Amino acid sequence: MNWRSKRQVLLLILGIVAVMMLAGMAAAWHNRKNTTCSDGKPPIEQRGGLLGQSEFLCHNGKIVTTPG
Repeated sequence: MNWRSKRQVLLLILGIVAVMMLAGMAAAWHNRKNTTCSDGKPPIEQRGGLLGQSEFLCHNGKIVTTPG
């Protein structure tokens, strides 16, 4: 690869960005069914916990703590 060629370098950067976008889309698709609450609904309330953790209040009254 000729590093002095602007066209080749820009195509390389474009290729890397496209691969990273596709990897992000694949990761989002793979984790689409992972939810914080066990019932699959979004939490009612979110609070900051101790040491950077987040606490979520679910519809069933359960409090879920996730690492920050």
